[in-house]
Formats: sequence, C-alpha cells, structure tokens
Amino acid sequence: MPVNMATMKSLVQTLLFTTATCATIQARQSNSGCCFQLASVGKVNETVLEDHVGDLLLGGSFQQGGFCLDTSTKTIQDSLKHNCFMRAPDYQFECYQGAVGNTAFDVTNTGNKLYLKYDNNPGTFYACPIGSGAEQTYDIYSSEKANKTGCLSVALTLTNETPECSIGSNSTVTSSPRLVRPSRTPQRQAPPQACSVSPSAPSLAPYKVHPSNSSVVTGVNHTSAEVVISSGSTTTFHYTIPKNFLSADSAKPALCALQFRMPVCTSLPEGYPCYSFSGMEQEVLADSGMAFDLTRDDGNAAWNATELHQVFPGDNTTIGTFECGLAGGYSGRKMSWKVSSVRNFALEFIQAGVGRSAKFQDGVGAWIVPCQ
Repeated sequence: MPVNMATMKSLVQTLLFTTATCATIQARQSNSGCCFQLASVGKVNETVLEDHVGDLLLGGSFQQGGFCLDTSTKTIQDSLKHNCFMRAPDYQFECYQGAVGNTAFDVTNTGNKLYLKYDNNPGTFYACPIGSGAEQTYDIYSSEKANKTGCLSVALTLTNETPECSIGSNSTVTSSPRLVRPSRTPQRQAPPQACSVSPSAPSLAPYKVHPSNSSVVTGVNHTSAEVVISSGSTTTFHYTIPKNFLSADSAKPALCALQFRMPVCTSLPEGYPCYSFSGMEQEVLADSGMAFDLTRDDGNAAWNATELHQVFPGDNTTIGTFECGLAGGYSGRKMSWKVSSVRNFALEFIQAGVGRSAKFQDGVGAWIVPCQ
C-alpha cells in the first residue's frame, strides 16, 4: 500500500520524539551526574529545542532538548548521548553522534538560578533569527561567532535539573542582587544613530581614566589604566580629539561614536588580565548596566545622560553618537564621560591604550571612533 509522504513524516517525527523521550528518562536514571533542560533568558525567552539533525534552537515545534553534564570532563551530551559543542568555524550550539568539540561547559550558581557557562566565560550566548513572523526561530551560537548582525544576546538557565547540578557549581552570587535605585531613573537604551565603523578606522583611547575610589593622585603624568564601575565607584574617561583624527577628504561634518568593547577573555592579548564582571545573568535579571554622563565637551554635543547601557562579552556596543565636525575643525577637542553603575552592575578592567607607552593598545574599554 502506498504511503503518503505527510503520513511518513509524521511517523518519523513520532518515532524520533518517542526515542528521545525514552533516552531522556534513561539518561536521568543511569547518569549519576547533572542532567537538565535549558531555557533562554534575556532578549529572547524560549525553551531550548533540538531538531532531528542535532541543532539546538529557540522557538519552533521540535522536541525539548534534554542534556547531561559530565563535570569531570566539562562535556555535555544530549538525551541520545550525542556530544554537544560549539566549534569553529560556525560556533553553533549543536549535538552530533561521534563528533567531538573542545567546548568546556560548566554551571554557575547565582543563588537562586543555575546558568550554563562555557570556556571560562560569563555565559553569553547569541540567538540568531531564522525565518520571520510566526515561523521565526533562533539558532544558538557562542560569543566566538564572527558575524552577529541581527543576533540577540541571551543567557541559558537550567530547568528541571537534577540535584547534582547544584553540587560543586561555581557560585557567583550568594543572594539575590540588591537593587540600587539611582537618583534619576535611567531610560532604556535607545537605538543609536546609525554608525558603521570601518575596520581600518582610527580608534581614540582615553588619555586618562580616573576611578572615584582610586588612591592614585591624578595629574598630568597620571597613567593608571584601572577602571572600576560599581555601586560604590564611578570612573571618568578623558579624551582629546586631535586635529588630524578625521579624514582630510571629508567635505561635511562627520559623525563619531563612543564605542565600548568587551572581547571575550580568551581573545585578549597574552598577558592582558581578564575583566571582573557581575555577570550577564545579573545584568539581565536586575535590568542593570551603566549610565554615561558627558561631563565635558568643547564642542557642546547633544547627549542623553539618562540612558541605560548594557554591555555583553564579545560585543562592540555603540554607546552614543555625536557630530565631530570637519577635518581639522578642532585643535584638541576635550571630552569626558563619567560612567556610573545602575542597579548594582559591576565591572573592573584595564583600559587599553591609556598613555603614550601603554602596554596594550587594544582590548577592553571605551573608544571614540569615526562613523562611515
């Protein structure tokens, strides 16, 4: 008897679902380690599903994924005991039979939720849209993905986890974050004026940074690059835009941007210390971040100091844009931003490029860049 293709597809999906469901139960019964399911938290809030070829995704009609973490090898397998990883060149989160990757997974404990981390990074994943409208789903990638255009940063929280997941997990917060209400309520970050930055464009680092709690005496020779942004400390970034910063062939006033760069720690130059970060989960759950207040500008640029800015590992974030005039229009334009914490956000790092003899010319921090 001929078999209708739609009927065949339904039978295959049913078989796959039944097999995976049984395998999930078997994995939970036979594996003495940490087993769980996953859901995204952040700009996309969906359950992590697994399609029939092993790709993990958010949204859609596939079955919910089931996973087990081997804490001794820091590896994850799905309910069919396929190895899960995010490897070059795509860095997509997927699980394949027989295939292996070198992604080192771990679980971090925020005190009330468990989150999936990888490769000693804070645990930032990227949800990249597939399709549109009601049919839209999201593939999941690590922060190493080269082109993140259109992708949204998320964290992955454990659900339906076994008790073993809480044993030995890295504890980053022992209690729920205390929300510190600022004197003026920050607005959500508005989409900045379009700013495309050429890879060959110059980047202007601050000539001085000054944490409010710094014990270092400031002055013309102050070259400390330490930045501390927390509920108890602000940091002011000081810049001088030289006369030759803009291209000489620009015939109309140029647009510049303040750009914050936060590379993943594994991509920092050798010897560059990794930053200390309150974590993406704290940023997302407490709606925390930073406020940038333009405290000095010889050019009197318009600037919104009440916007809430959130930064995530692996991202270059445009904080805001401003007109930087014609080439040669300024002779040493001075600009300063005071950066403060919003709702207990905390970030400590070494700003690259500070001083003429800076050890690291590129890395973590805030730069002025010209827009194309």
